[in-house]
Amino acid sequence: MKVVNTQIAYILHKRAYRETSSILEVLTKDHGRLSLMARGARGARSKIAGNLMLFTPLVISWQGKAAMPYLKSVERADLKAPTLKNKSLLSAMYINELLMYMLHKDDVHEDVFEHYHHCLYLLENEDNLEISLRQFETKLLEMLGFGLNLNAEADTGKAIVADEVYCYFLEHGAVKSRDSEGASVPQISGACLLALKNSHYQAISKNPSHLAELKQLMRFIISHHLGSKKLKSRELFKPVENKSLRHNY
Repeated sequence: MKVVNTQIAYILHKRAYRETSSILEVLTKDHGRLSLMARGARGARSKIAGNLMLFTPLVISWQGKAAMPYLKSVERADLKAPTLKNKSLLSAMYINELLMYMLHKDDVHEDVFEHYHHCLYLLENEDNLEISLRQFETKLLEMLGFGLNLNAEADTGKAIVADEVYCYFLEHGAVKSRDSEGASVPQISGACLLALKNSHYQAISKNPSHLAELKQLMRFIISHHLGSKKLKSRELFKPVENKSLRHNY
């Protein structure tokens, strides 16, 4: 029976199972994403319920050889968890859901784990939420092999020009915009594409037009990779929007 001890992990999702147990979807640094059965994780007498917190760095151990091993132990890591509330909390729920859909179980992505860990602490700053999410999305796609084609115009191989406007086609890249292009294809300025290519996220964040273009582009690409799957976290933001707060993802 396989035993894995003292792994750094985050809980991405948890759901009730039977009377007192929970099923945990966790992201680990060395083993990727996996499902674990947490026995006795619910109820007043549970000894571990207080440690099964989302967005909190944990040290866990598990045991078992089936598709769903059981949690042996869990404790909080010696690291202060990020302080997430309001829009920051909703944004963190969004990146959790994105990882649930985008990551295959048992595929190890140590860089994705580090990227997620770093992003959670960036989300503490509500003033930079939108650019932090765009950076998370673009880097995640790159790490999973779906990176954007930003090296040159896709049809001609010519360099991207800052003053031009481009349409971005899935699995192809940026093409100089034409009047006949359909409204369903996102348009993005060459200046924004160049900033994105050079990872100048702060420059993008200071330009409302570029930020809006990048948001449209990322929603278009992520929706393609999700297929028929719908992000429930986007629905959670609607009550916030009704209070005149802007949707970040």
